[in-house]
Amino acid sequence: MEIPKHIKKIANLPDSFDSELESVIERKELKKGEFLFREGNICRNVFFVETGLVRIYYYSNSGKEITAWFFQENSYLTAVDSFYNQAPTRNYCEVLEDAVIYTIKYSELESLLNKEHGARMGFYILYALMKETTEFIVSIKFQSAEDRYNVMLKKYPSIFQRTNLGYIASYLGITQETLSRIRAGR
Repeated sequence: MEIPKHIKKIANLPDSFDSELESVIERKELKKGEFLFREGNICRNVFFVETGLVRIYYYSNSGKEITAWFFQENSYLTAVDSFYNQAPTRNYCEVLEDAVIYTIKYSELESLLNKEHGARMGFYILYALMKETTEFIVSIKFQSAEDRYNVMLKKYPSIFQRTNLGYIASYLGITQETLSRIRAGR
């Protein structure tokens, strides 16, 4: 499902909003290994993953690579720390599979938000981003490693075939050895 249809569906937007929405959305086909943004850059876009798998990661103070998020089909993403403040991010966003990604620039989104149905659209995009963030915070604070694994398995059943276990262990906040033990216990 492409982004205009997805936004219209979740935000219940009228057909009359189509042309305005389509005029500000750019479709990109990206190859595995490409980046949507990198540390030190200002993220000037909100992204929608139509197909493919993307991850956001950063480096800890000790230099360890930490996977913060995975985004698969029908997901919105941005570097929140950068997008809203228009300041450099500390994150990297890497395409893990060939992907079709739609983008909306910061300036275009601001313009849309001032239109009749734009605020509704912006609310639903923000809601989707915040829902992911809230679920992640709850999982890290209140769930065991095994519970986080089970939630991930339920929410992203194909991810274990789509990316390496090191990224998954990092996302879950555990070592690869712990992940292997949890998987063996199934």
